[in-house]
Amino acid sequence: MHPVSLLLGLIFVKMKYFRSYPWGLQLFLFLVMVFTMLSCAGVIITSVFTKMTGFTLLQLEGVGPNSPQALINTGIWMQGLTSIFIFTLPALLFAYLSTPRPGAYLGFRAPGKTIQFALVIFIMLGATPILMTLEGLISHINFGPKIKAEQEASDNIYNAFLNMPTFASFIKVFCIMAIIPAIGEELFFRGVLMRFAKQRSRNMVFPILFTAAVFSYSHSNIYGYLSIFIAGILLAVIYNLTGSIWCSILAHLSFNGMQVILSYMGNHNAVVKTFMASSSVPIYLVLCGAVVFGISFYLLLKNKTPLPANWSDNFTIEELSQNEV
Repeated sequence: MHPVSLLLGLIFVKMKYFRSYPWGLQLFLFLVMVFTMLSCAGVIITSVFTKMTGFTLLQLEGVGPNSPQALINTGIWMQGLTSIFIFTLPALLFAYLSTPRPGAYLGFRAPGKTIQFALVIFIMLGATPILMTLEGLISHINFGPKIKAEQEASDNIYNAFLNMPTFASFIKVFCIMAIIPAIGEELFFRGVLMRFAKQRSRNMVFPILFTAAVFSYSHSNIYGYLSIFIAGILLAVIYNLTGSIWCSILAHLSFNGMQVILSYMGNHNAVVKTFMASSSVPIYLVLCGAVVFGISFYLLLKNKTPLPANWSDNFTIEELSQNEV
């Protein structure tokens, strides 16, 4: 049977929740769901989205800072649509089909302490100049002409999207490039994927490192691979220390949002624009960031309310004791 047909059959028949199936089958169903949503996104973009906008897929893939604004806008919307289909929808649908408590499955619970909201923001803001410096240093490594060309093409698209001439365009880009990825990627990587990894691990080391590696790889950024990997570790640690996916979403949003905000400010301020165009971060910003990060992370450790030991179990202790499996 074709995996898509199998998935649709399970969805419509829904004899029992996915949590009742073995770990391997659950993972297979999740991957099939991701593949299905990715295929749907491809169909919508190539056969519907392009016809509605009048731009070809080749034009959208070749977006750059000098492209017409209409083409750039279309590329931004395509970016948001793709993110929703690849990350947000599979995570939400899988959680809904897996358990009668999809919100709890994904980690939608209030943080143990309100101060954690502020601390995770400062952790990511403090880490940002450090991670930017790391990416800048790696960009000086020669990975060959092919990698360099691919990176330049990716940078052109990114820079085009961050060319926000008006406040309305800033709001649009902030929603698509900061809010949507923060929600979707956290639900996907920390809400679902890290849960799968934890079910095959005695501690949190492997789940954190594994999801960070996949998270970094999914961004297709050679120069930024290590910095994104470290950011993925921080986001996973934040989720673990707070026990709330809201905190990792907020941290992710802070990291992405700061880049969008600085880019918008750079479009209207020469000093900020020069800073954003530079491949190096001033040492004083790196040092200040390290101090902010260190203090904030220390305070988070002092105020941690970590995920319970059985957070990744498919059934609660009460359900197991009542023989409801």
